[in-house]
Amino acid sequence: MEPLHQNILAATGTIVYVKFVIGGCDFAVSRNLLPPKISRKIIHIAAGSWLIFWPLFSEDHWSWRLNILVPAIYSVQLFVQGAIIKNKEDQDVKTMTRTGNPSELLFGPLFFTLIMNTMGLFFFRKEEAIFVMACLGFGDGLAPLAGEYFPFGMYPTFPFGPNDKKTLTGSLGFFCGSIIGYYCLRFAAVNTSGDFESVLQISALCAVTEGISGIFDNILVAIVAYFASTSL
Repeated sequence: MEPLHQNILAATGTIVYVKFVIGGCDFAVSRNLLPPKISRKIIHIAAGSWLIFWPLFSEDHWSWRLNILVPAIYSVQLFVQGAIIKNKEDQDVKTMTRTGNPSELLFGPLFFTLIMNTMGLFFFRKEEAIFVMACLGFGDGLAPLAGEYFPFGMYPTFPFGPNDKKTLTGSLGFFCGSIIGYYCLRFAAVNTSGDFESVLQISALCAVTEGISGIFDNILVAIVAYFASTSL
C-alpha cells in the first residue's frame, strides 16, 4: 500500500475510534448504564490512548502528521465552544466539564488536545510522548475517580483557596494509573528504555505535580513528564 493511502486509512481509524468511544459512552449515559463522571473519564483515557494508532502510520510520507487529525479538530472545536458559542447545552460541555460552564473547556480539555497535537507532531513514536500521555490519559483520568470514591487525605491545591482541595487517594490513583498507562502504550514508541524504577519515579513526580497545580495540571504534568523522561 502506498504510504499516503496507508496514512489516510490510519487517520480514518482514529476518527472511527474516537466516534465509537464517545458514541458508546453517550448511549450508556442516556440509558443510565453509566454515570456521567465515569463516562467522562473513559473518554479522557481513550483520548490519551489515541497514539495506539501510531504504528499504523508510515513515516515515508509527510502525511504521517495526519495522526493529529482528531486532536486538531477538537482543539478548534473546544476553543469555539468555550470562548465564542458558550452553549451550556452543547454535548461537549456536558461531557467534558465538571461544572457545566463552557469556559471550562478552555482549560483542561483544550490544554489536553493541544498537548496531543504537540506529541503527534514533534514526538511521534518517541518514548517521551508515551510518558506524557500515560500520565495525562490514564493517570489524570483515574485520579478524580479514586479521590471521589475513596476520599482520604485532603490537601490544598492551586490557587489554594478554602475549596481548592485534592486527596491523597486521588494522587495515588494518578500514580498507579500512570504506571499502567505507560506499559499499555509503550508499544507505540519505536524504542523504549524506561526501566521500572524510572517509570515509578516519573509517575511519582507527575502525581505530585498534578496534585498541586489545580486547573493547570494538564500542561504542567506534560512538562514534568517530558523533562523527567529525558533526564532519568
